[in-house]
Amino acid sequence: MEIIKKVVVKQILTEDSKTKLQEQFLSRQYKLNNELKQLEFVLHKKLKENTDAQYQKSLKESFNKEVARRKERIRQLELKLGQLEELDLGAELREGTIQMIEQVQEGDNWDEVMKGTEIVIKDGVVHELRSGGMEDE
Repeated sequence: MEIIKKVVVKQILTEDSKTKLQEQFLSRQYKLNNELKQLEFVLHKKLKENTDAQYQKSLKESFNKEVARRKERIRQLELKLGQLEELDLGAELREGTIQMIEQVQEGDNWDEVMKGTEIVIKDGVVHELRSGGMEDE
């Protein structure tokens, strides 16, 4: 029988991967800042088109929520950039989880089957496969 099991994917921080992560974070920040500018432009345009006070109030509220969401994402990216700067090369970063299919047969030790598995990536290449680590979250 086959089951689906979660596998943790980690990345070993190298000079190249650190640079790529920084570029990704900065690119997302740039995109979010552009979205903020676009939101302001659209808000002013919509406010000029419709002078109904209730409509304008509702529009401002929804735009303020969208602006707040993007500003929070920018703040989170700034924190990630700061944390990335503090990390030493060789540190392992959790990338996320994926699902894998595992064979299970009668007589298998269930605890062993369910033990955590990790895939460790270094510069885009599978560097290590670890079994029996921490339990899946």
